[in-house]
Amino acid sequence: MTLRRTAALVAAAACAAALTACGSGSALPAAKSAGGKDPATALLSRAPVGKDLPSTPTLERIRKNGRLTAATSDTDPGFSEKNPVTGKYEGFEADLTAMLAKYLLGKPEVKHVAINADTREALLQNGTADAVLSTYKITPERLRKVSFGGPYMNLGQAVLVRKGQSALTKVSDLDGRKVITTAGPSVESLKKVAPHATPVVFQTISQCLQALRDGRGDAFVNNQAVIVARAKKDTTLSVAPFTFGAAAYGIGLPKNDPAFTAIVDGFLRTVEKQGLWKQSWTDNVTPLTKAPAPKPPTPGNAGAAASAKASADS
Repeated sequence: MTLRRTAALVAAAACAAALTACGSGSALPAAKSAGGKDPATALLSRAPVGKDLPSTPTLERIRKNGRLTAATSDTDPGFSEKNPVTGKYEGFEADLTAMLAKYLLGKPEVKHVAINADTREALLQNGTADAVLSTYKITPERLRKVSFGGPYMNLGQAVLVRKGQSALTKVSDLDGRKVITTAGPSVESLKKVAPHATPVVFQTISQCLQALRDGRGDAFVNNQAVIVARAKKDTTLSVAPFTFGAAAYGIGLPKNDPAFTAIVDGFLRTVEKQGLWKQSWTDNVTPLTKAPAPKPPTPGNAGAAASAKASADS
């Protein structure tokens, strides 16, 4: 299935899920497995431990600290959200984070670091984080500053609007409108498909959402993970019936440790082969999108994925 086809299917399903959501709009409660464990615990019990991993600066730092320090979101239902009752991180990317820690350390010890769109490179460059797992798009510009393991998922850009706002039915409808987004690739993608749109840029997702609710823009553009999750949490908002600009997303890693990047690629290949990637997506994302898990991308070609995206956009 092509990136663009996958993006369109996920967005269409997300739109249907958002339009049929009811109640408080909170995330779906975790189902119990046959053995009585919640899905994340059952998944983690099956997660692999890396064998005979080579010594690298990043891996030695992680092992010295006894934990993986990961920059993650705590507000993305289905992908990475902090449960206010248990304090645990839940979702597809949260599962990958815990499984990566187990792969590296033999135990799922994770220290989560708060993040926003502008701090990811800095957290890796200054050693505050060992890895970034937060819908991190692989781009040539970012590859000059950090490395990427993966890609581990493909997503398009999606559009969130106030419910009942029916004027936005295709991507060209964004032209001439105020479009809310965060700085970086989302602005660049918007300019390519709607050159006459006026970007209204904020630093955080929360600020973007509040601006949309307040009517300071006609739509909010971001990657599908963010849009689907926010539509689930806030039933006054809905997903527009189109997507654009499919792209690859990876695990952000320190720049000058290629052996560690190879370890992370090996981890991703392993959890894909063992069916853990698909199971986590099915447990966490499918309840939001009502669409089955797509075929995962092949890890180990982050640079090629970024180059292909740049060529497609040029």
